[in-house]
Amino acid sequence: MRKIAFVCPLENGLHARPAAELQQRVAQCHSRVTLHNLRNQRQVDAGSVLALIGADVLHHDACELHIDGEDEQDAWQTLSAFITRELAECDGPLVSVTSHQERPLPVFLAATTSICLRGNGISPGLASGGAVPLGAVDLPQLAEQEAPEDAGFQQQRLAHTLAVTRTQLKEECRQAQGEAASVLGAHITLLQDAMLEKVLLSPPAARNALAALACAIDGLCQPLRKSQSQYLQQRALDLQDLGLRLAANLTERPLFTLPDLQQDSIIISAGLITPGQFLALRGPHLKGIVMGEGGETSHTVILARSFGIPLLCMPNASVPAGAPLLIDARYDVLIVAPDACAEQWRDLEEDKIARIARRLEPLTRTAGVSRDGERVKLLANIALADEAENAFAAGAEGIGLFRTEMLFCERSAPPDEEEQYQAYRHVLTLAQGKKVVIRTLDIGGDKPCDYLKLPQEDNPFLGWRAVRLYPAFAAIFTGQVRALLRASAAGPLDIMVPMVATLEEIKWLHARFHHVAEQLHAEGVAVGEWRLGIMAEVPSALYLLERAAKWIDFASIGSNDLVQYFLACDRGNPHVRHLYNYCDPAFLMLLNEMARRTNVELCLCGEMGGDPAVMPLLLGAGLRQISMSAGRIAGAKKQLASLEMDDCRKTLQRALACESAAEVTALLHEASAASVQPVFDPALLLLDRDVTSKAEAIKLLTDNLEVEQRVRSGVDVETAIWQREAVFSTALGFAVAIPHCKSAAVLNSSVSLMRLKTPLSWGEGVDVSLVIMLTVSEQEKGDHMKIFSRLARKLMHDDFRQQLLQGRDAGDMTALLERELTL
Repeated sequence: MRKIAFVCPLENGLHARPAAELQQRVAQCHSRVTLHNLRNQRQVDAGSVLALIGADVLHHDACELHIDGEDEQDAWQTLSAFITRELAECDGPLVSVTSHQERPLPVFLAATTSICLRGNGISPGLASGGAVPLGAVDLPQLAEQEAPEDAGFQQQRLAHTLAVTRTQLKEECRQAQGEAASVLGAHITLLQDAMLEKVLLSPPAARNALAALACAIDGLCQPLRKSQSQYLQQRALDLQDLGLRLAANLTERPLFTLPDLQQDSIIISAGLITPGQFLALRGPHLKGIVMGEGGETSHTVILARSFGIPLLCMPNASVPAGAPLLIDARYDVLIVAPDACAEQWRDLEEDKIARIARRLEPLTRTAGVSRDGERVKLLANIALADEAENAFAAGAEGIGLFRTEMLFCERSAPPDEEEQYQAYRHVLTLAQGKKVVIRTLDIGGDKPCDYLKLPQEDNPFLGWRAVRLYPAFAAIFTGQVRALLRASAAGPLDIMVPMVATLEEIKWLHARFHHVAEQLHAEGVAVGEWRLGIMAEVPSALYLLERAAKWIDFASIGSNDLVQYFLACDRGNPHVRHLYNYCDPAFLMLLNEMARRTNVELCLCGEMGGDPAVMPLLLGAGLRQISMSAGRIAGAKKQLASLEMDDCRKTLQRALACESAAEVTALLHEASAASVQPVFDPALLLLDRDVTSKAEAIKLLTDNLEVEQRVRSGVDVETAIWQREAVFSTALGFAVAIPHCKSAAVLNSSVSLMRLKTPLSWGEGVDVSLVIMLTVSEQEKGDHMKIFSRLARKLMHDDFRQQLLQGRDAGDMTALLERELTL
């Protein structure tokens, strides 16, 4: 028997996703593999996802894998590699959620006289609708209403129901996209688990099949409910959801009727809402959810976030059916029968949200251009053909990396040429001539694909993978090449090959692609415009790029692997992952040299491309094509518009002179802080506004700062303004108020102005017609007090006040403020 000792590196414990990854490796072995949790002394079959979850393995738990059988040496190597290199990367950190005790209501909303129920907002958002209570299902109680059945008939019905439900789920998953597909896929894994099948089909004596099902699900949930990890406790909800699916198919009737939402609604549930219920309820009238328990890691919450549905967890929420509700999960509050104040808050917030969306929306239709007019293509990374449409809608100027592994993995045989052709053609058709880079199959070594039956390797990271596999699997490689070249008839296509390390490989690829193109031509098959390129992800690419222009047309720097190979660190290894840092000065030197020496078109993809902090470094190195996740593109275009290439080149040179990644990071923070917007801007002037209260005036001004991206949070700055108002009134006299604050939430010091249609009470018997607000960043060295003093003095002059009170052009008024107040 062989043993593998390890300490669980997963912040969320060994839950479904990493357990499924481990189970898949165990399934490749012929030996029996047992997981021992040394903390609680639980021993479970590592070939079952549910058993692994039930071991209640928490972060930092000491564990062992015991391997016993005919291939224990090979199994030991496979599982050791997984535990050492991949387990830590099977999950991410929990989403941080601040409790409502630490998050007071915004000042404006705190003035409401409506009933405010506090919960825990775990899917942010703001919405209104009528209360719609959701009933719960009690399977044991329903089972009492069913006729008794003998044990054999029960087992027969349960086996049939299990098969039907598996087929049903697979079909739903096939039609779903995004997070919905991911959640349904996780449920399929659970439903196919050997332990679930064993428990379900070998139940203790029960009244009937429904009672047996209820008993089985409860038994499977018990270990999860007893876990010390809230994350693992929430996995019981997935089993309950599967139980409801199975029960509905078992009884062949709905267990209860979900409400048919005909108007904007907030669902109220005393218990948990399952992912299946959420997907059934989702539609134009589902505006928000309040449920009695749950957490930020439940699949229901993941779905709610994905679809932008606000969700509050609130035990014992008692709200009458049909009651008008306002939910603001950003501030953990449910407001019953909102009064005028609460409704005004909603209207002002919705207006702010819409203005921010309108500000970013044009960026989805424009090209990436720097402040000094340099064009930079911002492209999207995708893993599935269906992602392309959303990527273009998000503003992608093309697809910089289409990973084709998802077409090949997690199946028993490779896709045929036609299936691949349809997927590639779909993306090219959607692109309508925009750049599309499709990467050929990148598997092998540390990226297994079962049907290839690749041998175990001592060092798979440096092993037989990607282009190195192609000669040995010529039929698979040729099928992909044919599908790609055929798809090029639908639009110009860039084909990129991963893991290329030598000039000989480049020459071989060039010959193979052109040979297949000639074969297709001889067959009368149309081939369009295509180009051949490589993934520059090993250090030798630095020298290849000087000499390869005769055989390739472009290259794309794969920053993830290039950092690992260059710094000789596996980011999946907890002992050396701290070395993985693309801000390392030596790596930046390599990147700069690659960009300087290349004789072909160059792009960059990988995590580095989507990091706004390092954008100046990439531009400074001369990169003008950068690929990232689609959600980052609009923000990247906005950032790009604020950067000048000469400044970026200077920032890069300073970074290259640093001695550590920490120094580079500090330098980038300094450069970011120095890139500020002007204090005076016409967009900060709100002229001739009809405002009903001091609170509304302050909120409008601070909201405008958020829209103009001068503050991190308008609400935080609003709070800081009111804190100063509580000390003394900022009404200056002459019908002018000067509210002001210095706050960490302020990104750029600003002077805002609001001119009112009618005078407004500012307190202490003072009415104002002009509000001039100073908001100062904490990085400000003190000039704001000089501006404040100078403004106070200037406002004593009638001609200055009249120019502000009677001016009609925001630009002229901004110039006046800047001229008179700048020191």
